[in-house]
Amino acid sequence: MKFLNIIRHGEAENSLIKNDFDRELSLKGHEDLKELNKFLFQFILKKHKILCSTSKRTIQTYENIKYSLNEDSNLLLTDDLYLANLKTIYNVLLEQKKSRMITIIGHNPGVSDLVSFFTSNYEIPDLNTSSIAQIYFDNEKKIGEGEGSIKFIVQASNKSINSII
Repeated sequence: MKFLNIIRHGEAENSLIKNDFDRELSLKGHEDLKELNKFLFQFILKKHKILCSTSKRTIQTYENIKYSLNEDSNLLLTDDLYLANLKTIYNVLLEQKKSRMITIIGHNPGVSDLVSFFTSNYEIPDLNTSSIAQIYFDNEKKIGEGEGSIKFIVQASNKSINSII
């Protein structure tokens, strides 16, 4: 793996009726994802592997941004990513590491922990909803703690680009 895109789902509705897994994106979540889409369309992403949690809000996040991710990419929906911790996400990634680029659409705290783990930077703020961090690996065969560097972090909910290299 050379590039890893880590996306936190869009903002979900507050619901006392639905269980967490079935919560849908809020209106703000849909609007924020439009901003994220604008950013992602600047890159012409090649066909790649997309790993997505099976929760309603992560699938809706994918549906909102699939064209900017390259709609011909291979989507894999997996229950393993629902509210997954760092170790679980890392193990899911290792199963797919032969792919040159992977996108993960998931949940906090796992996705934010993943950014910190791969960069060995534990001062990075957590990803807000509708955010993406891209991690670059110099050596495709060394995918571990501290082996990656941040290419960019975009927090669509507050319209900030934290870094682009």
